Parts: sequence; structure tokens; C-alpha cells
Amino acid sequence: MGDKDRAFRNFLSDKVLFFQFLRRFLRFGTLEGVGLEDIELENVSFISQELVARESDVLYRIRRGGKETYIYILVEHQSSVDHLMPFRLLAYMVRIWERCVEEAGSKSRRKSYLLPPVIPVVFYDGMQKWTVASTFVEKVENGDAFAGFVPNFSYHLMVLGKRTSEELLAFRDALGGLLYLANPSKEEDLSMTVRRLLEYRKLLPPEEREILSRHFAGYLTILAKREGVDLSGMAEEIASEEEAEKMVTYVQREIRKIRKEGRLEGREEGRQEGRMEGRQEGRQEGRQEGRMEGRQEGRREAMLESARKMLSRGFDAAQVADVLDLPLEQVRALAESEGEKG
Repeated sequence: MGDKDRAFRNFLSDKVLFFQFLRRFLRFGTLEGVGLEDIELENVSFISQELVARESDVLYRIRRGGKETYIYILVEHQSSVDHLMPFRLLAYMVRIWERCVEEAGSKSRRKSYLLPPVIPVVFYDGMQKWTVASTFVEKVENGDAFAGFVPNFSYHLMVLGKRTSEELLAFRDALGGLLYLANPSKEEDLSMTVRRLLEYRKLLPPEEREILSRHFAGYLTILAKREGVDLSGMAEEIASEEEAEKMVTYVQREIRKIRKEGRLEGREEGRQEGRMEGRQEGRQEGRQEGRMEGRQEGRREAMLESARKMLSRGFDAAQVADVLDLPLEQVRALAESEGEKG
């Protein structure tokens, strides 16, 4: 369980935010007219121990007119998509129905008893293109040939990365601000993100401003860690307008400091390695040529070592390439090789 799981869990467990999400993205005709009082957050621990560990997925029960509907939201933010997603969803849906049968007791054996609808929703905030089968039958070999015998359903897919910053901030509510923070495709750096969020917050009514303030600390902590910036509880301070400039200045200063340290570290390690390699090569092929080649190789190895360290600390390939002035493809290849070792 990581910061991202906790942030999404807190976000989606807020009934007001889920209600906004429901109205914005899940426009099913049968759910029209549902009010906040009809929504109840359920515990997902009965579904799978995996979900207890993930702590990001949520299940809501909607009671209206004597009928129930379940909405299960599976949050997926892995670097690679899971092509077993339809199967996982089916397993979770069956477990939800099993509990409904258990709760109904002997009534479940009556002809009149019907299972409640379970609407599966996948909330994807990864950067890789979503290529998973959209229906369960696509995951069954020759599934179409056995129509009527093979279970089939589709899930509602919400791909956050397809939304632009302008589109999300046009919502003018707490949901829009939090989705903007979580959006992996936004082009703004951390300091600009903080500024835009603060300006956006001023436009919200008091109740929306309060909801946004309750949740954005977790997301800002995640964004700051990607930049190597330790907020150490400062994220809560930007809930007050007078601390805004202090936060922005702090973030900008820390980012500049980290980038400068990364370059200096690479240069110093390069010099040291270059001298050592230069001496060794110089004895064999000539001191002058050896020093030059040694320094070049030393700098290269030192820069690669610095890149490895930054990748291990959570920097992405683009950030490492920018800080160390390395080719992006080289850094990506290094990240892949390090990932295979891990």
C-alpha cells in the first residue's frame, strides 16, 4: 500500500466526491434522481484480501425505491495494464452477489428473489494506452461461438490521462481540482500545479473549497515526491491563502536545488573516475590518450550511476534526462534494465 492508494481511497470514500463522480461520469438512466442520502459506502474486505492490501478500490450501495444497485470502482494505476481485468472484475462481482445471497438468507431461494445490479467501473490513471478487452467474452477462447453459455458483461472505463487540465478545471468543483492533481498527462510542473490549484480554489464556493482542502494534501505529497521535494506536512498550509506564496517559493527553490545537486554529483564522480581510468589507460597506451578516454568514460559511468540513483528514488525517465542532460531513450533503456534486475 502506497501514498497513491491511500490518496485515491480517501478521495473515492468521500460521499460528496463520489456523488459528483457519479453525476459527471456514470450517467445511467436508472441512476437519475439518486440523491446523496441514497448512497452508502461499503466495506470491501469481504471481497478479497488483495483489496484490503490495495486500499484504493471502493464499493457503494445505492438504495432507491426499495431496490439496490452496487457500484464497484477498481482503481488501476500500475505502469502496465492488466489484461486479466475482465476476469478480476467478474470474480469481485460474484463475491458481491454471494454476500447479497448470504444477507437475504432463505429469501434468496424464492423465485421472486433477484440479484441486484453490480456496475463495474475501472478508474485508470496510468500513462500506457489501455488495450484491455472491454468485455468478458473477449477473454474466453471462441467466446462468441458459445454465446448464451459464456458469461458476458462490459465495464465502464474512465481514463484520466485523456482529460486535459482545462477540461478538468472547467468542472468548477472539488472533483475537478482533485482529478487535475491526479492527472498523469498534465504538462505543468509542481510549482505551476500548486499555483493553478490555488487560483482554482478561489473560484469555488465555500463548501467545495473545504472538500478540496481536505484531500489535496495527499496528492501534493505524491507530486512532490516525484520531484524529490519533501513537503513534511507543509501541504496542509496551502489551505490558507497567506501561505500560498511561501509554498510556491519553497517548491521552486527545492526543485532548483535538486537539479543543481544532480549535475554537480555527476560531474564530480566523472572527474574522479576519469582520473583513475586515465592513469590505468595511460600506462598501457599513453598517459595523454588514457586520461582523455578515461575522463570521458568516467563521466559517462558517473552520469549513468547518478541516473540509476535518481530512478531508484522515484524520478521518471524524462526528469532524469532533463536533469543530467542525457538522451531520453538511454535513460528509458536504463530504467528497463534496472527494473528487470529488481
